[in-house]
Amino acid sequence: MGPDDTLRLMVELALGDRGERSSMLREMTDHVVRELAPKDYLSEILAVRYFAAERIRYSNDALGVEQVRDPQYVASQIIQHGKAVADCDDTACFIGAMCRQLGRETEFVVVGFGAQGNYSHVFTRVKEPKSSKWIVLDPVAGTDEASMLRKVTTWKSVRVDK
Repeated sequence: MGPDDTLRLMVELALGDRGERSSMLREMTDHVVRELAPKDYLSEILAVRYFAAERIRYSNDALGVEQVRDPQYVASQIIQHGKAVADCDDTACFIGAMCRQLGRETEFVVVGFGAQGNYSHVFTRVKEPKSSKWIVLDPVAGTDEASMLRKVTTWKSVRVDK
């Protein structure tokens, strides 16, 4: 499976019945933003990012195997075990679906750190509606998305919409 196939699958999963239309995932999203002030969209976006950072342990896919777990599966693992184990595409898909549930415009961005067109990582970007700025949500990069972004040599994005 190449990067375009993975991105298409991620969009499909984020928009599907086990993504933004999942009532289980919506309960989790509501829990994450419940205590925030109304219409504080930036805080909502960041709350989803930090929730994912706290509740998802990053792990690579098996060598030569590309799997993308749907957002509801990741949510069910968090509910069952307190944490999920997921790779970057699982995490991006989970974050993207939660942000879509909050009414935010969302993109998946696939990046590489070497030769043009050689992609190795994916994350979510979400548009904050008051400022119209795109916010990078990549808990896999740790606490410094900016440092990761400076190393990117090739990238492309796909909108998560119907």
